[in-house]
Order: sequence, then C-alpha cells, then structure tokens
Amino acid sequence: MRLLALLLSCPLLLLGQVTPAAAAADPHKLWEITSQQCIPNMQASGQPQPCVEVDLARGFVVLKDLTGPAQYLLMPTRRLSGIERPELLEDDAPNYWAYAWRQRGRVAQALGRALDDEQLGVEVNSAAARSQLHLHLHIDCMRRDVAASLADHRNDPLRQWLSWYFEGHRYWVMRLPADALEHDDPFKLAASRSAYAAANMASQSLLLTGARFADGSTGYFLVNMPVNFDREEQGSAEVLMDHDCRW
Repeated sequence: MRLLALLLSCPLLLLGQVTPAAAAADPHKLWEITSQQCIPNMQASGQPQPCVEVDLARGFVVLKDLTGPAQYLLMPTRRLSGIERPELLEDDAPNYWAYAWRQRGRVAQALGRALDDEQLGVEVNSAAARSQLHLHLHIDCMRRDVAASLADHRNDPLRQWLSWYFEGHRYWVMRLPADALEHDDPFKLAASRSAYAAANMASQSLLLTGARFADGSTGYFLVNMPVNFDREEQGSAEVLMDHDCRW
C-alpha cells in the first residue's frame, strides 16, 4: 500500500489517527506524526493538532488512536523505538507512565460517562508485539474480567512481583500504593525483577491499572507479560484491555 496515497485518501489519517493498514505499511508513522506535525504545529502556533496535547517541557505528546472510541496514545517527543531503549532506565528518565496515567480522564470524556480507575489502564507492548518503531503507551479501558481477576491480589505484599494466572497463562503482578508513580517508574520496576529482565526489556510487556484494596485504600496493579514463544505469547498486554469499553 502506498502510504502517501493512503494519507491523501483518508481524512482520519490527516488528523493523526493511524489505521492498522497504515501502521503495517509504515512502522515510522507515529514518529512522523509526532515530529513532523504535532511538535512543529505546537511550536509555530501553540496548537497541538493532530495531537490533542503536546507538552514540550516534559517531553510528550498525546494522540487519539483510531482503534476504539476512547483510546489515546502517549509518546515521547524524542525518538525512542520502544520499551527496550536503555534511556528509559536512566536515573533522570521521564516517567512516561505517570504522564500517561494523568491523561486517563480523556477516556471517560470521550465516552461521555464516568469511569473508576479500576476500569482504566495504561499499556506498552513488547518489541515482538508492536507495529510501530516509536514508543507509545496505550491509554484505554480495561477488560472487566481482567479487573475482576486482578482484584484477587488486593492483599498482596506491596512492591513484590507475584505470579498471576489468567486464561491458562502465567504472568506477574505487583501491587503498588497510591503514591507509587511519584517515586516508581514501571519500566524500572520491570527491570529490577532480575538481571535477565533488565538485559531483555524488549521481551517485556507492561500494563498499569488502578486498584482498590481490601482495606479500602487505592493504588495500582502493575502486570508484566513477558514474551513466551513456546506458548505463542508475543508479549502483548494490550490483550488485557477492552478497546470497545464495554463496562
């Protein structure tokens, strides 16, 4: 498919919304939208289009994704291919997860109804499961059955990786307190699981969702879904999200 012809024939793409066909045709599309449209427009006119937000000071943009009625993508303003980039583990790395979580209100706004934090999630796929070569965090609704299953971990010790079994698969889950994103970066929490995990971040997939615990306090569940090709698991925590928001 010729990307230029696709762009000219599809007004939604001119607005920065990427279809799966376009993504397959051009794995650099998200970076092109970020660097050639959203950032220059913000610098020239103070308008972020086709993004809905451009934060030059903190270094991220937010773009409405075409998939689903309320899915948004948060992306850095500098070129980072994905979860495997060592810059994400540096001491002074921006906490893109904290930035993305603060954008979750856009999902409810797009749907026109209130959502609890347990119904919302932020997710990043592994290198094997992505179509784009620019880091992008998905912000959207959680699957109802996933939220219900994770609730079984509401008494887990804080900040410890424990096994989570779901749909016949073994993943990992960590319970985090309400102020976690002020101190913790999920990329670094995943890398801290082991030296092997830190050296193989490309094989990691992560999901962060809100949680209400047994004592009534709130916080988060962080899910680690690593690649397991023997079980045909490509490391796509996106399968735990509901892009149709059927709550």
